[in-house]
Formats: sequence, structure tokens, C-alpha cells
Amino acid sequence: MIDSIQIVFSALTLLGVGGITGGYVTYLFDKKKEREFKVLEQKEKRYKSCLLYMDAFFQPKNIKYLSSRQPDIDNSQDIIAYLNMEYHEMMLYASKDVILSVKIFIEKPTRENFLKTILTMRRDLSGKKNELGIDEIQIEIQDHNKTKT
Repeated sequence: MIDSIQIVFSALTLLGVGGITGGYVTYLFDKKKEREFKVLEQKEKRYKSCLLYMDAFFQPKNIKYLSSRQPDIDNSQDIIAYLNMEYHEMMLYASKDVILSVKIFIEKPTRENFLKTILTMRRDLSGKKNELGIDEIQIEIQDHNKTKT
């Protein structure tokens, strides 16, 4: 009789400790997921902002889309200055590849470096290898204002 009481007591104790341990592990897992979601959200926000600046660098008429955020942006030098600030902020959470890609763009803002940065950001956000290449995402901009002869 005493043995069966000890077995029941041991089983109940084990279940209680197991329940507490399971609850704690679930709590830690949920906290980790919440943190990962917040980091991903921050990356998306910063990356989108960077891409807007980069696009406006090549298309000065698009500066008007940045005016609601920073009304003091007037030219490509201002854009690079703001992009430099974004670069410093992203050092907190962006992947090494994204940081280096944005750095390369700031130092040498070319269309190819812009497209490479887009692909690097895509890879960082999705966690997958890029299924797209630069040639596939590049848009050939044509001047529709010219008349054909």
C-alpha cells in the first residue's frame, strides 16, 4: 500500500514538474518567435526605405515620393546622405551581405549595384537562395517622349 502511494505521489510530482518545464519551454519558444518577427519587420521597413532612396537616386523625379518623409531632400547628394543614415541603422540587424551590399552601393551607386542590393535583401528576408538574376529583374527604361522618324 505504501509503495503504491509513493508511486502515485512520484507520478503526480513528475507530471507537475513536466508541466512547468513544458510551459517554460513554450514561453521561451514564443519569446524567440516574437523577437524574430520583430527583427524581420524592422528589416522589411529599413530595406524598403533604402530601396526608395536608391530608386530616387537614379530617377530624380521620384524624389517627390520621399518629400513626405524628408522634405529637405533636393538632389542625389541628399539621397546618398540619407541612405548613409539608413546604412548605419541597419548595422544593428541586417545580415552581413546586406550591409556590405548597401555599402558598395553608397560608395559606387550604379544600376548593377542597386539590383545586386535588391537581390541580397530578398535573400536575407526569405532565407532562400535567389531564384532571380540581375538580368531578369532589370527594367530597360525607354524614353517615350522621343518621336520616331
